[in-house]
Amino acid sequence: MHDIMPYLALLVVILTGVGIVKKLQVNILLLFAGIALNLIAILGGVTDLMPKGAHGTGFIGFDLFGLLSALSRHQAATTGFIILVAGGFAAYMDQIGATDKLVAVCLKPLQRLRNPYLIMGAVFILGNFLGLVVTSAAGMAMLLAVSVYPLLIGIGISGVAAAAVIGSVLVISYAPSSAIAVLSAHTAGVDPMTYLIQYQLPVAIPAILVTAVVHVIVQNYLDKRDKATGSLLSIDPKVVEEKTRRAANLPGYYALLPLVPLVLLFIFNKMVYKTGVLDVAIAMFIGWVFGILVDLLHRRNLQACFQDGFAMFKGMGHMMQSVVGLIFVAALFADGLKNAGLVGLMIDAAKSAGFGMMGTGLVLSAVIGIVTVLTGSGVASFTGLVQIAPTVAAGFGGDPTVLAMMLQLASEFLRPVSHEERSEFIGILRRQGRMPGCRRSPWFAAPGSRASRGSLWRLPQP
Repeated sequence: MHDIMPYLALLVVILTGVGIVKKLQVNILLLFAGIALNLIAILGGVTDLMPKGAHGTGFIGFDLFGLLSALSRHQAATTGFIILVAGGFAAYMDQIGATDKLVAVCLKPLQRLRNPYLIMGAVFILGNFLGLVVTSAAGMAMLLAVSVYPLLIGIGISGVAAAAVIGSVLVISYAPSSAIAVLSAHTAGVDPMTYLIQYQLPVAIPAILVTAVVHVIVQNYLDKRDKATGSLLSIDPKVVEEKTRRAANLPGYYALLPLVPLVLLFIFNKMVYKTGVLDVAIAMFIGWVFGILVDLLHRRNLQACFQDGFAMFKGMGHMMQSVVGLIFVAALFADGLKNAGLVGLMIDAAKSAGFGMMGTGLVLSAVIGIVTVLTGSGVASFTGLVQIAPTVAAGFGGDPTVLAMMLQLASEFLRPVSHEERSEFIGILRRQGRMPGCRRSPWFAAPGSRASRGSLWRLPQP
Protein backbone atom coordinates (compact mmCIF):
# COMPACT_ATOMS: atom_id res chain seq x y z
CA MET A 1 0.00 0.00 0.00
CA HIS A 2 2.83 2.35 0.90
CA ASP A 3 4.30 2.06 -2.62
CA ILE A 4 1.10 3.01 -4.41
CA MET A 5 0.17 5.87 -2.05
CA PRO A 6 1.79 8.61 -4.19
CA TYR A 7 0.07 7.34 -7.33
CA LEU A 8 -3.33 7.26 -5.63
CA ALA A 9 -2.60 10.81 -4.45
CA LEU A 10 -1.75 11.78 -8.04
CA LEU A 11 -5.13 10.42 -9.14
CA VAL A 12 -6.84 12.58 -6.51
CA VAL A 13 -4.93 15.63 -7.74
CA ILE A 14 -5.97 14.93 -11.35
CA LEU A 15 -9.60 14.54 -10.32
CA THR A 16 -9.32 17.78 -8.33
CA GLY A 17 -8.02 19.58 -11.40
CA VAL A 18 -10.93 18.24 -13.43
CA GLY A 19 -13.30 19.47 -10.75
CA ILE A 20 -11.77 22.96 -10.86
CA VAL A 21 -12.13 23.09 -14.64
CA LYS A 22 -15.74 21.89 -14.29
CA LYS A 23 -16.27 24.85 -11.93
CA LEU A 24 -17.20 22.87 -8.85
CA GLN A 25 -17.19 24.96 -5.66
CA VAL A 26 -13.45 25.21 -5.02
CA ASN A 27 -13.49 25.34 -1.21
CA ILE A 28 -15.57 22.19 -0.85
CA LEU A 29 -13.66 20.48 -3.65
CA LEU A 30 -10.32 21.07 -1.92
CA LEU A 31 -11.84 20.04 1.41
CA PHE A 32 -12.83 16.60 0.17
CA ALA A 33 -9.65 16.26 -1.87
CA GLY A 34 -7.63 17.00 1.29
CA ILE A 35 -9.65 14.44 3.26
CA ALA A 36 -9.12 11.84 0.52
CA LEU A 37 -5.36 12.47 0.42
CA ASN A 38 -5.01 12.14 4.17
CA LEU A 39 -7.16 8.98 4.17
CA ILE A 40 -4.74 7.53 1.63
CA ALA A 41 -1.91 8.43 4.00
CA ILE A 42 -3.70 6.71 6.92
CA LEU A 43 -4.34 3.57 4.86
CA GLY A 44 -0.68 3.65 3.86
CA GLY A 45 0.41 3.44 7.48
CA VAL A 46 0.77 7.08 8.56
CA THR A 47 -0.18 7.28 12.24
CA ASP A 48 0.51 10.92 13.07
CA LEU A 49 -1.22 13.55 10.97
CA MET A 50 -1.02 16.45 13.40
CA PRO A 51 1.39 19.33 12.73
CA LYS A 52 4.10 20.35 15.17
CA GLY A 53 2.72 21.81 18.39
CA ALA A 54 -0.73 20.30 17.93
CA HIS A 55 -1.98 17.38 20.02
CA GLY A 56 -3.93 14.47 18.63
CA THR A 57 -7.23 13.13 19.94
CA GLY A 58 -6.01 9.56 20.37
CA PHE A 59 -8.10 8.32 17.47
CA ILE A 60 -6.71 8.67 13.94
CA GLY A 61 -10.17 9.19 12.46
CA PHE A 62 -10.76 12.23 14.65
CA ASP A 63 -7.21 13.42 14.00
CA LEU A 64 -8.14 13.81 10.35
CA PHE A 65 -10.47 16.64 11.33
CA GLY A 66 -8.16 17.74 14.12
CA LEU A 67 -5.61 18.41 11.38
CA LEU A 68 -8.09 20.69 9.59
CA SER A 69 -8.81 22.47 12.88
CA ALA A 70 -5.11 22.92 13.73
CA LEU A 71 -4.23 24.19 10.25
CA SER A 72 -7.19 26.59 10.22
CA ARG A 73 -6.27 28.00 13.62
CA HIS A 74 -2.69 28.55 12.52
CA GLN A 75 -3.70 30.20 9.25
CA ALA A 76 -6.34 32.35 10.94
CA ALA A 77 -3.83 33.62 13.49
CA THR A 78 -1.12 34.42 10.92
CA THR A 79 -1.65 34.78 7.19
CA GLY A 80 -5.42 34.70 7.32
CA PHE A 81 -5.67 37.53 9.84
CA ILE A 82 -3.45 39.83 7.78
CA ILE A 83 -5.54 39.08 4.70
CA LEU A 84 -8.75 39.83 6.61
CA VAL A 85 -7.50 43.20 7.82
CA ALA A 86 -6.02 44.19 4.44
CA GLY A 87 -9.29 43.31 2.70
CA GLY A 88 -11.29 45.26 5.25
CA PHE A 89 -9.09 48.34 4.89
CA ALA A 90 -9.41 48.24 1.10
CA ALA A 91 -13.20 48.00 1.41
CA TYR A 92 -13.31 51.02 3.74
CA MET A 93 -11.14 53.14 1.43
CA ASP A 94 -13.47 52.31 -1.42
CA GLN A 95 -16.53 53.09 0.71
CA ILE A 96 -15.44 56.66 1.47
CA GLY A 97 -14.19 57.29 -2.08
CA ALA A 98 -10.53 57.65 -1.13
CA THR A 99 -9.45 55.08 -3.74
CA ASP A 100 -11.35 56.93 -6.47
CA LYS A 101 -9.68 60.18 -5.42
CA LEU A 102 -6.25 58.59 -5.55
CA VAL A 103 -6.89 57.43 -9.12
CA ALA A 104 -8.19 60.85 -10.14
CA VAL A 105 -5.16 62.63 -8.69
CA CYS A 106 -2.73 60.24 -10.34
CA LEU A 107 -4.35 60.71 -13.74
CA LYS A 108 -3.81 64.47 -13.92
CA PRO A 109 -0.09 64.37 -14.84
CA LEU A 110 -0.81 61.94 -17.70
CA GLN A 111 -2.77 64.58 -19.59
CA ARG A 112 0.47 66.54 -20.12
CA LEU A 113 1.84 63.84 -22.40
CA ARG A 114 1.39 64.60 -26.09
CA ASN A 115 1.51 61.16 -27.68
CA PRO A 116 -1.73 59.23 -27.01
CA TYR A 117 0.04 55.86 -27.01
CA LEU A 118 2.60 57.09 -24.52
CA ILE A 119 -0.33 58.07 -22.29
CA MET A 120 -1.68 54.55 -22.75
CA GLY A 121 1.66 53.04 -21.68
CA ALA A 122 1.78 55.39 -18.70
CA VAL A 123 -1.74 54.29 -17.74
CA PHE A 124 -0.56 50.69 -17.63
CA ILE A 125 2.36 51.64 -15.36
CA LEU A 126 0.11 53.78 -13.18
CA GLY A 127 -2.45 50.99 -12.85
CA ASN A 128 0.20 48.58 -11.63
CA PHE A 129 1.45 51.20 -9.14
CA LEU A 130 -2.09 51.59 -7.84
CA GLY A 131 -2.04 47.83 -7.29
CA LEU A 132 -0.26 48.62 -4.02
CA VAL A 133 -3.61 49.97 -2.83
CA VAL A 134 -6.29 48.41 -5.05
CA THR A 135 -5.84 44.65 -4.67
CA SER A 136 -8.79 43.37 -6.71
CA ALA A 137 -8.31 42.97 -10.46
CA ALA A 138 -12.06 43.42 -10.99
CA GLY A 139 -12.03 46.49 -8.73
CA MET A 140 -9.10 47.95 -10.66
CA ALA A 141 -10.89 47.34 -13.95
CA MET A 142 -13.96 49.10 -12.58
CA LEU A 143 -11.93 52.12 -11.47
CA LEU A 144 -10.08 52.43 -14.75
CA ALA A 145 -13.23 51.82 -16.78
CA VAL A 146 -14.94 54.87 -15.29
CA SER A 147 -11.89 57.12 -15.13
CA VAL A 148 -9.21 56.19 -17.66
CA TYR A 149 -11.21 54.60 -20.45
CA PRO A 150 -12.96 57.86 -21.50
CA LEU A 151 -9.60 59.66 -21.39
CA LEU A 152 -7.95 57.16 -23.72
CA ILE A 153 -10.87 57.22 -26.14
CA GLY A 154 -10.94 61.02 -26.09
CA ILE A 155 -7.28 61.33 -27.13
CA GLY A 156 -7.72 59.06 -30.15
CA ILE A 157 -6.95 55.54 -28.94
CA SER A 158 -9.28 52.83 -30.15
CA GLY A 159 -11.68 51.16 -27.76
CA VAL A 160 -9.98 47.85 -28.41
CA ALA A 161 -6.52 49.12 -27.48
CA ALA A 162 -7.83 50.91 -24.38
CA ALA A 163 -9.66 47.76 -23.27
CA ALA A 164 -6.56 45.62 -23.84
CA VAL A 165 -4.44 47.87 -21.62
CA ILE A 166 -6.98 48.19 -18.83
CA GLY A 167 -7.73 44.46 -18.91
CA SER A 168 -4.06 43.55 -18.48
CA VAL A 169 -3.40 45.90 -15.55
CA LEU A 170 -2.59 44.37 -12.17
CA VAL A 171 -0.83 41.30 -13.50
CA ILE A 172 1.22 41.42 -10.30
CA SER A 173 -0.39 41.88 -6.90
CA TYR A 174 1.81 43.29 -4.20
CA ALA A 175 2.41 42.61 -0.56
CA PRO A 176 1.36 43.70 1.99
CA SER A 177 -2.12 44.57 0.72
CA SER A 178 -2.71 41.62 -1.63
CA ALA A 179 -4.07 38.41 -0.15
CA ILE A 180 -2.20 36.25 -2.65
CA ALA A 181 1.10 38.05 -2.10
CA VAL A 182 0.77 37.86 1.69
CA LEU A 183 0.02 34.14 1.45
CA SER A 184 3.05 33.65 -0.77
CA ALA A 185 5.30 35.57 1.64
CA HIS A 186 4.14 33.75 4.76
CA THR A 187 4.32 30.36 3.07
CA ALA A 188 7.95 31.11 2.22
CA GLY A 189 8.58 32.28 5.78
CA VAL A 190 9.41 35.93 5.07
CA ASP A 191 7.90 39.23 6.18
CA PRO A 192 5.49 40.71 3.59
CA MET A 193 7.49 43.94 3.31
CA THR A 194 10.71 41.98 2.85
CA TYR A 195 8.93 39.93 0.20
CA LEU A 196 7.81 43.13 -1.55
CA ILE A 197 11.12 45.00 -1.49
CA GLN A 198 13.66 42.21 -1.92
CA TYR A 199 11.74 39.77 -4.12
CA GLN A 200 8.74 41.33 -5.84
CA LEU A 201 9.88 44.80 -6.90
CA PRO A 202 13.14 43.68 -8.62
CA VAL A 203 11.01 41.43 -10.82
CA ALA A 204 7.88 43.56 -11.10
CA ILE A 205 9.50 46.85 -12.15
CA PRO A 206 11.32 45.59 -15.29
CA ALA A 207 8.39 43.29 -16.18
CA ILE A 208 5.89 46.17 -16.00
CA LEU A 209 8.14 48.54 -17.98
CA VAL A 210 8.74 46.00 -20.74
CA THR A 211 5.03 45.15 -20.93
CA ALA A 212 4.16 48.86 -21.16
CA VAL A 213 6.59 49.33 -24.07
CA VAL A 214 5.18 46.27 -25.84
CA HIS A 215 1.64 47.64 -25.36
CA VAL A 216 2.65 50.97 -26.94
CA ILE A 217 4.23 49.30 -29.97
CA VAL A 218 1.67 46.54 -30.54
CA GLN A 219 -1.52 48.54 -29.93
CA ASN A 220 -0.26 51.40 -32.13
CA TYR A 221 0.50 48.94 -34.92
CA LEU A 222 -2.84 47.15 -34.63
CA ASP A 223 -4.80 50.41 -34.56
CA LYS A 224 -3.04 51.60 -37.73
CA ARG A 225 -3.70 48.24 -39.36
CA ASP A 226 -7.38 48.25 -38.43
CA LYS A 227 -7.74 51.86 -39.56
CA ALA A 228 -6.24 50.97 -42.93
CA THR A 229 -8.63 48.04 -43.37
CA GLY A 230 -11.64 50.02 -42.16
CA SER A 231 -12.32 47.70 -39.19
CA LEU A 232 -11.37 50.07 -36.37
CA LEU A 233 -14.05 50.20 -33.72
CA SER A 234 -14.94 53.72 -32.59
CA ILE A 235 -16.86 54.37 -29.42
CA ASP A 236 -18.53 57.48 -28.10
CA PRO A 237 -18.28 56.98 -24.32
CA LYS A 238 -20.39 58.61 -21.64
CA VAL A 239 -18.41 61.16 -19.67
CA VAL A 240 -20.46 61.61 -16.54
CA GLU A 241 -19.90 58.82 -14.03
CA GLU A 242 -20.92 58.43 -10.39
CA LYS A 243 -17.41 57.56 -9.27
CA THR A 244 -15.91 60.49 -11.13
CA ARG A 245 -18.34 62.91 -9.54
CA ARG A 246 -17.70 61.51 -6.09
CA ALA A 247 -13.95 61.85 -6.50
CA ALA A 248 -14.32 65.43 -7.72
CA ASN A 249 -16.30 66.40 -4.63
CA LEU A 250 -13.68 65.08 -2.21
CA PRO A 251 -10.71 67.15 -0.99
CA GLY A 252 -7.30 66.28 -2.40
CA TYR A 253 -5.92 64.87 0.85
CA TYR A 254 -8.35 61.94 0.60
CA ALA A 255 -5.99 60.55 -2.04
CA LEU A 256 -3.36 60.12 0.67
CA LEU A 257 -5.52 58.00 2.99
CA PRO A 258 -5.03 54.66 1.15
CA LEU A 259 -1.27 55.23 1.30
CA VAL A 260 -1.04 55.67 5.10
CA PRO A 261 -0.40 51.96 5.90
CA LEU A 262 2.13 51.67 3.09
CA VAL A 263 4.06 54.73 4.27
CA LEU A 264 4.14 53.39 7.82
CA LEU A 265 5.31 49.96 6.65
CA PHE A 266 8.00 51.41 4.39
CA ILE A 267 9.40 53.34 7.37
CA PHE A 268 8.89 50.96 10.27
CA ASN A 269 10.33 47.69 8.95
CA LYS A 270 13.41 45.54 9.55
CA MET A 271 15.35 47.17 6.73
CA VAL A 272 14.78 50.86 7.61
CA TYR A 273 13.73 51.58 11.20
CA LYS A 274 14.74 48.37 12.95
CA THR A 275 13.95 49.48 16.50
CA GLY A 276 10.25 49.98 15.78
CA VAL A 277 8.84 47.33 13.41
CA LEU A 278 5.17 47.53 12.52
CA ASP A 279 3.06 44.51 11.73
CA VAL A 280 0.96 44.73 8.55
CA ALA A 281 -2.29 44.37 10.48
CA ILE A 282 -1.31 47.14 12.93
CA ALA A 283 -0.53 49.51 10.04
CA MET A 284 -3.89 48.75 8.43
CA PHE A 285 -5.74 49.35 11.70
CA ILE A 286 -3.93 52.68 12.14
CA GLY A 287 -4.86 53.69 8.59
CA TRP A 288 -8.48 52.69 9.18
CA VAL A 289 -8.90 54.69 12.41
CA PHE A 290 -7.02 57.65 10.92
CA GLY A 291 -9.32 57.53 7.89
CA ILE A 292 -12.43 57.60 10.08
CA LEU A 293 -11.14 60.64 11.97
CA VAL A 294 -10.24 62.50 8.77
CA ASP A 295 -13.60 61.62 7.20
CA LEU A 296 -15.38 62.80 10.33
CA LEU A 297 -13.56 66.13 10.36
CA HIS A 298 -14.48 66.68 6.72
CA ARG A 299 -18.12 65.52 6.68
CA ARG A 300 -19.05 66.35 10.30
CA ASN A 301 -21.68 63.63 10.27
CA LEU A 302 -21.04 61.17 13.08
CA GLN A 303 -23.69 58.65 12.09
CA ALA A 304 -22.68 58.49 8.41
CA CYS A 305 -18.96 58.28 9.16
CA PHE A 306 -19.43 55.51 11.69
CA GLN A 307 -21.67 53.63 9.25
CA ASP A 308 -19.00 53.88 6.55
CA GLY A 309 -16.36 52.82 9.06
CA PHE A 310 -18.25 49.56 9.49
CA ALA A 311 -17.25 48.72 5.90
CA MET A 312 -13.98 47.50 7.41
CA PHE A 313 -15.76 44.55 9.00
CA LYS A 314 -17.87 43.91 5.92
CA GLY A 315 -14.68 43.73 3.87
CA MET A 316 -13.13 41.35 6.38
CA GLY A 317 -16.18 39.13 6.10
CA HIS A 318 -15.90 39.10 2.34
CA MET A 319 -12.24 38.09 2.54
CA MET A 320 -13.13 35.30 4.96
CA GLN A 321 -15.59 33.88 2.48
CA SER A 322 -13.51 34.40 -0.66
CA VAL A 323 -9.86 33.87 0.33
CA VAL A 324 -9.22 32.89 3.94
CA GLY A 325 -11.64 29.96 3.92
CA LEU A 326 -9.94 28.75 0.76
CA ILE A 327 -6.57 28.93 2.51
CA PHE A 328 -7.88 26.65 5.29
CA VAL A 329 -8.86 23.83 2.95
CA ALA A 330 -5.84 24.43 0.69
CA ALA A 331 -3.57 23.86 3.69
CA LEU A 332 -5.37 20.54 4.35
CA PHE A 333 -4.92 19.64 0.67
CA ALA A 334 -1.22 20.48 0.76
CA ASP A 335 -0.65 18.48 3.94
CA GLY A 336 -2.40 15.56 2.28
CA LEU A 337 -0.01 15.79 -0.67
CA LYS A 338 2.94 15.55 1.72
CA ASN A 339 1.45 12.85 3.96
CA ALA A 340 0.55 10.68 0.98
CA GLY A 341 4.10 10.92 -0.37
CA LEU A 342 3.30 12.72 -3.64
CA VAL A 343 5.57 15.68 -2.90
CA GLY A 344 8.48 13.36 -2.13
CA LEU A 345 7.81 11.40 -5.32
CA MET A 346 7.75 14.60 -7.35
CA ILE A 347 11.06 15.80 -5.85
CA ASP A 348 12.72 12.43 -6.53
CA ALA A 349 11.41 12.40 -10.11
CA ALA A 350 12.63 15.96 -10.71
CA LYS A 351 16.07 15.11 -9.34
CA SER A 352 16.26 12.01 -11.53
CA ALA A 353 15.33 14.07 -14.59
CA GLY A 354 17.92 16.69 -13.68
CA PHE A 355 15.35 19.48 -13.35
CA GLY A 356 16.46 21.01 -10.07
CA MET A 357 14.31 23.46 -8.14
CA MET A 358 13.90 25.93 -11.02
CA GLY A 359 12.83 23.20 -13.44
CA THR A 360 10.35 21.83 -10.92
CA GLY A 361 9.10 25.37 -10.32
CA LEU A 362 8.53 25.83 -14.05
CA VAL A 363 6.50 22.61 -14.18
CA LEU A 364 4.36 23.69 -11.21
CA SER A 365 3.99 27.16 -12.74
CA ALA A 366 2.82 25.60 -16.00
CA VAL A 367 0.18 23.59 -14.13
CA ILE A 368 -1.05 26.72 -12.35
CA GLY A 369 -1.00 28.66 -15.62
CA ILE A 370 -3.08 26.08 -17.49
CA VAL A 371 -5.68 25.91 -14.71
CA THR A 372 -5.79 29.72 -14.57
CA VAL A 373 -6.42 30.05 -18.31
CA LEU A 374 -9.13 27.37 -18.19
CA THR A 375 -10.93 28.67 -15.11
CA GLY A 376 -10.24 32.42 -15.10
CA SER A 377 -8.88 32.32 -11.56
CA GLY A 378 -5.46 31.34 -10.32
CA VAL A 379 -6.46 31.53 -6.66
CA ALA A 380 -7.54 27.90 -6.33
CA SER A 381 -4.53 26.34 -8.02
CA PHE A 382 -2.12 28.78 -6.39
CA THR A 383 -3.38 28.33 -2.84
CA GLY A 384 -3.38 24.57 -3.29
CA LEU A 385 0.18 24.29 -4.62
CA VAL A 386 2.00 27.18 -2.94
CA GLN A 387 1.68 25.37 0.41
CA ILE A 388 4.16 22.74 -0.78
CA ALA A 389 6.75 25.32 -1.91
CA PRO A 390 8.82 25.12 1.32
CA THR A 391 8.94 21.31 1.14
CA VAL A 392 9.93 21.30 -2.54
CA ALA A 393 12.55 24.01 -2.00
CA ALA A 394 13.99 22.14 1.00
CA GLY A 395 14.27 19.00 -1.13
CA PHE A 396 16.57 20.88 -3.49
CA GLY A 397 18.25 23.08 -0.89
CA GLY A 398 16.84 26.23 -2.53
CA ASP A 399 15.06 29.40 -1.47
CA PRO A 400 11.31 28.80 -0.97
CA THR A 401 10.58 32.47 -1.57
CA VAL A 402 11.79 32.27 -5.16
CA LEU A 403 9.61 29.23 -5.81
CA ALA A 404 6.57 30.81 -4.17
CA MET A 405 6.93 33.94 -6.27
CA MET A 406 7.23 31.88 -9.47
CA LEU A 407 3.91 30.24 -8.66
CA GLN A 408 2.32 33.60 -7.81
CA LEU A 409 3.44 35.18 -11.09
CA ALA A 410 2.13 32.22 -13.08
CA SER A 411 -1.32 32.56 -11.51
CA GLU A 412 -1.49 36.32 -12.11
CA PHE A 413 0.18 36.89 -15.47
CA LEU A 414 -2.06 34.39 -17.24
CA ARG A 415 -5.31 35.48 -15.61
CA PRO A 416 -6.05 38.35 -18.07
CA VAL A 417 -5.93 36.02 -21.10
CA SER A 418 -8.47 33.57 -19.71
CA HIS A 419 -11.92 33.37 -21.24
CA GLU A 420 -13.63 33.95 -17.88
CA GLU A 421 -11.58 37.03 -17.07
CA ARG A 422 -12.26 38.52 -20.49
CA SER A 423 -15.97 37.88 -20.10
CA GLU A 424 -15.97 39.56 -16.68
CA PHE A 425 -14.11 42.56 -18.05
CA ILE A 426 -16.53 42.87 -20.97
CA GLY A 427 -19.38 42.87 -18.47
CA ILE A 428 -17.75 45.67 -16.49
CA LEU A 429 -17.34 47.86 -19.55
CA ARG A 430 -20.87 47.18 -20.79
CA ARG A 431 -22.35 47.98 -17.34
CA GLN A 432 -20.46 51.26 -17.49
CA GLY A 433 -21.91 51.97 -20.92
CA ARG A 434 -18.49 51.78 -22.52
CA MET A 435 -19.08 49.14 -25.16
CA PRO A 436 -22.43 49.89 -26.84
CA GLY A 437 -23.25 47.46 -29.58
CA CYS A 438 -20.19 45.31 -28.98
CA ARG A 439 -20.28 41.59 -28.64
CA ARG A 440 -17.75 39.14 -27.33
CA SER A 441 -15.68 37.34 -29.89
CA PRO A 442 -15.60 33.56 -30.02
CA TRP A 443 -12.44 31.72 -29.03
CA PHE A 444 -11.46 31.37 -32.66
CA ALA A 445 -12.19 34.24 -35.00
CA ALA A 446 -11.70 34.76 -38.69
CA PRO A 447 -8.04 35.12 -39.78
CA GLY A 448 -6.93 38.73 -39.99
CA SER A 449 -9.65 40.07 -37.71
CA ARG A 450 -8.89 41.86 -34.45
CA ALA A 451 -10.53 38.92 -32.65
CA SER A 452 -8.08 36.48 -34.19
CA ARG A 453 -5.23 38.51 -32.68
CA GLY A 454 -6.44 37.91 -29.15
CA SER A 455 -8.77 40.86 -28.83
CA LEU A 456 -11.88 41.02 -26.73
CA TRP A 457 -14.20 42.56 -29.30
CA ARG A 458 -15.59 42.40 -32.78
CA LEU A 459 -17.64 44.95 -34.69
CA PRO A 460 -21.40 44.86 -34.20
CA GLN A 461 -23.23 43.08 -36.99
CA PRO A 462 -25.69 45.11 -39.05
